[in-house]
Amino acid sequence: MTNLKVALQLYTLRDYDQEDFAAKLGKVREAGYDGVEFVGFADISAEAMKAMLEKSGLEAMGSHTRVEELMDHLDEVIAYNQVIGSSYIVIPYYKIESMEDVHSLVDIVKEMGPKIKAAGMDLLYHNHYHEFTNEFGDKPILEMLREATTEAELGFEIDMFWTTHADREPVGVMEHFGSRCKTVHVKDMVNKEGKEMTEVGTGILDLKGIIEKAKSLGYKWVVVEQDRIKIDGYESVKISLDHVKAMLEDH
Repeated sequence: MTNLKVALQLYTLRDYDQEDFAAKLGKVREAGYDGVEFVGFADISAEAMKAMLEKSGLEAMGSHTRVEELMDHLDEVIAYNQVIGSSYIVIPYYKIESMEDVHSLVDIVKEMGPKIKAAGMDLLYHNHYHEFTNEFGDKPILEMLREATTEAELGFEIDMFWTTHADREPVGVMEHFGSRCKTVHVKDMVNKEGKEMTEVGTGILDLKGIIEKAKSLGYKWVVVEQDRIKIDGYESVKISLDHVKAMLEDH
């Protein structure tokens, strides 16, 4: 069992990108988060970002980085993430419509994963809905990626919303992936009919089970994310965190 820390995927607050970045980090910390997962760095240098994080009291959990960026600028991506103290570099999305696409992604992570591992971080893949399906093979795409790679080459950041969207049971998926899954996106759903996103702890996801399983599997982090928000963004991320923290305190 571990003491789980909670990060916010900053994509959640993209509508506030016009704000001073340091002020945004300060508000995230004020809400009670331990860290953040980046999606871009707003043209801020690694040294300046590190200083902002230290001033705010937040940790850099990791960063979502497009495959194209990894392919073209891997050394720079690694260096930046090392400076700010990231644990994970995460592929946020990859279009997979054929076996050729699967093989292409496997080749990419087999080349890049060990380099990222050698730099003290893990390369992860973040899923959406389509990786739980496969119209051109007999196994779900996510399973194919798991079987075709080693833990040293690729880990996973399983998104609980998209897992539920695909009619899979989140805790069971976490159990199946075991140590290959390093963290999860805790993202809630109003109901399976409308598949609408809502603040964590206000929907149908088994938050208690997810937190318990994350602890038992030795996760260091869980990540709150909500792609679509109907209320004030900062109010939303506080509601989500309060529910996650309540579960953490209960166990």
